[in-house]
Amino acid sequence: MFPCRRFLIRRGAALLSFYFACSVISPVQAATVERALAMRSTSIASPVVENPLVDTSRRYDDGARWGFVTDRQSKRVAVIDTFNNTHADTLELAVIPATLVVSDIQNILVYADNKTPKLYVYDLIKHSQWALDLDLVPADLAFHEDGATLAISGEDRVVLVQPLAKKYLLEIDDLKSPFSINFDAGGYNLYITEQQTGLTHVWRFHDARRSQLQLGNGGAVSEITLSPDSRMALVSQPSENSVVIWDLMMKEHFKTLTFDSPAWRPYVSSDSNHIILATEKGKEYVVDSWSGEVLRALEIGKKPSAIRTGWLETIGVIETKKKLSVFAMNEDTPVRTFPIVNKLNELVVVSDSKSLFATQEGSSQVMVFDIRNGKMLPPVETGLIQPNLMAMGLTNTICH
Repeated sequence: MFPCRRFLIRRGAALLSFYFACSVISPVQAATVERALAMRSTSIASPVVENPLVDTSRRYDDGARWGFVTDRQSKRVAVIDTFNNTHADTLELAVIPATLVVSDIQNILVYADNKTPKLYVYDLIKHSQWALDLDLVPADLAFHEDGATLAISGEDRVVLVQPLAKKYLLEIDDLKSPFSINFDAGGYNLYITEQQTGLTHVWRFHDARRSQLQLGNGGAVSEITLSPDSRMALVSQPSENSVVIWDLMMKEHFKTLTFDSPAWRPYVSSDSNHIILATEKGKEYVVDSWSGEVLRALEIGKKPSAIRTGWLETIGVIETKKKLSVFAMNEDTPVRTFPIVNKLNELVVVSDSKSLFATQEGSSQVMVFDIRNGKMLPPVETGLIQPNLMAMGLTNTICH
């Protein structure tokens, strides 16, 4: 056992202090982290942006309750109370977000406009915000399990920062765009998947060890899907009309499923027991994640655009053109269909898995679907011009 350590790294006149108070770190790991921290100095925060719209007495510190909906045409964000299905507040950001994530642990909303080399942070307790200057334009954001460390993808590299502490940690380079970034559920590894080849760089968080994993046959793949139990990695291979499943525990190929048309990005239920697959020609499958056997084969509709699961992981939900299809994953019961007028932009299943919220193209309202009881609920008016992204600190959607 080695004692927890405090590192002081001098950078010119600046003194950076990092505390590792919650975990035991070996000297080898400590040296790795120390070298990484020495790579860059801290970023400089911009002045606080005043927010005249917000009620500063409100604290949005419950990640399972508050949903944050962006506007495609303004800097405003609607705060949705998912417990009461109401519009609770409106925040104003510094720029229009193109990507948005929430830390449930640190109660911050982090976003970027994908145009400028800046990362923006909104404190959901103090209602202040600042910007961190970067040397890359953010393309995507992913929080580590600790809620403090954020991975930011750029054109040819990934950087790790701590937005609340305003610290720049390290850089992972030698990557080929486009690529996706995903932490596994435990936060042990960061998976960086090059979309044109399926080559996946696995960056181990605690000691910065880097390895590679080839998913697929070397052709284009979907974004990687990681099972919540960190047991499986899955990608769709459009050119092969197949889905490849890799066993991360055994470090070997588990199974390849082939269809009559390309499959949507695979989806794994939050209990990691079921894989939901949907193909372009309208064939859908529920697969047992342990055996790889197909449990249900369905024909719901062509060109799927979203897959979700809910109500304690017994129910699957698939969006296709003009409808939402709801089905039991473990029972051979009829599929229930619910018509939708507008295409859905972002679908979020809340952490108790009972309800689904979705922003809609061409509507200022957020759609609300009761998964447990199988019915549409009254929509929530956001007051936005065009609701776009929706993010929460905690959701039932773990694999994406």
